[in-house]
Amino acid sequence: MYYKLFLIRMIRKLILFFSLIITTSIIAQTEFRGVSQLKGRILDSKSNTPLPYANIYVLNKHRGVISNEAGYFSLNTNGLSQTDSIKFQYIGYKTRTICLVNIKDSSDIFLEEEMINLSETLIFGSTPNLKQIVKKVIENKENNYKKTTSVSKVFVRRRENTDIENFNLDMKKTSFEELDEKMVQTMENALPKNSISYTDFMGDVYFSAVEEDSIKFKTNPIRTVSLKEKDIAELDQLEKVFDKLLSNTAEEEYWKIKSGVFGQKLEIDANDTTTKKENTDTTDNNQRRLKYFNYRIAGNLKYSNMDDEKLWEFLYKPARYKYTLAGGISVGGEPVYIIDFEPASRGLYKGRMYISIETYALIKADYEYAEGKNGRDLSLLGVSFSEDHFKGSVFFQKKDSVYKLKYFSKSEGSSVGFDRSVALLKKKKRWLFDKKLNEIKVGVDLGIKSQSLVEFLILDYEEISHSKFANFIQPEKMDVIYVEQFNDSLWKDFSIIEPTVKMREYRKQTEY
Repeated sequence: MYYKLFLIRMIRKLILFFSLIITTSIIAQTEFRGVSQLKGRILDSKSNTPLPYANIYVLNKHRGVISNEAGYFSLNTNGLSQTDSIKFQYIGYKTRTICLVNIKDSSDIFLEEEMINLSETLIFGSTPNLKQIVKKVIENKENNYKKTTSVSKVFVRRRENTDIENFNLDMKKTSFEELDEKMVQTMENALPKNSISYTDFMGDVYFSAVEEDSIKFKTNPIRTVSLKEKDIAELDQLEKVFDKLLSNTAEEEYWKIKSGVFGQKLEIDANDTTTKKENTDTTDNNQRRLKYFNYRIAGNLKYSNMDDEKLWEFLYKPARYKYTLAGGISVGGEPVYIIDFEPASRGLYKGRMYISIETYALIKADYEYAEGKNGRDLSLLGVSFSEDHFKGSVFFQKKDSVYKLKYFSKSEGSSVGFDRSVALLKKKKRWLFDKKLNEIKVGVDLGIKSQSLVEFLILDYEEISHSKFANFIQPEKMDVIYVEQFNDSLWKDFSIIEPTVKMREYRKQTEY
């Protein structure tokens, strides 16, 4: 069977080779198991900086993608002809239209910045009051972003990176035979120092705009791919040791975790394992419960609703910011302000936003924490936590008189530090003072940096009747394809956000 497949692939390669010699022009595409992909990168023509989340679509065809956070894109060209035209579009830049035959393999596509002179386009009684313009975004939010009963084909990527910068355990004392210094050392060595996890999801998401509906959100999954978590033998062994210890608890005995003056009693339930299984989003046979997956999608969409005053502080609290009119552009024939912002006093973010001159709708925003700014930040008694990274981008497209989400990305990161002694105690209830039966005390020095990224892309949108929404029955579960490394072949027939280089190269390891 293997040799047969090998011969078929060799024949295909020879046919492709001779076809390229015969033709007078070369289409920019890479062949992967019979499927063509146009790959490239979108860059600023002056600075050569990447343009993240640019629109790439085929003219007069229902096909398109957006570039990833580093400007890279991959467009499925299967079924396209050499004469088809590809449009490259990024707000604030001139749109480029290039015939497919003229695009070289792995091309860099350069876009020129485009500004219009507002003084020539509009008549102002005076210089526009930027803070008043920003306030009107929230004032007109309900009108500009009306909810509709609809179905959208979406692609969602969630990626999480965790780096353990330092992890040291120092055995202070133990009266447990099973928990000795060797076991503590095993725990220290077995903990993964770096991990990446991701889930790519494509599906049809149904929304209801009827207030009386108790269920306003349904999902029809098309494909879900997730990076497989490998079992680590040492961690499995540790889990068995603790399970055995905790299960060996008499009626009047209990467990407690203590660090300094802080303590917490552990509730041990014989049915705990069963309860956890019932409340998790995973099931056997590589499936997930859609009900729990929907909670995550709905939570992600709350960001693009602009309801969170903290994440959209520059819209809700303009007094904290300095706004600068950078210019104007035309988006789909609609004149738009380009407004840069940075903290004036207590503000957190810096960035650029695009606001409609006519409707005051926020069309696009790109922003991040300003230099020296953090979110929540605390350090007390050997415990520290800092929200030290945030980067957001959102884009809405106008359909008729309403603005609909096209995409958003949200990246958040934090640092956690823990430098304290921790004790696990087994105690027995008795009158006045409970008796300590066993104790292990370990000094823990731990530093963790973590970062999560959510990318949400609307591939297609259609308004539907309420009866169509009501009649759609959501499946109870969805199938999940688990992989050990990103695999292009799993998405060969779909247009998705191009994965980053780090995401492509990462492979789950069994040893760390």
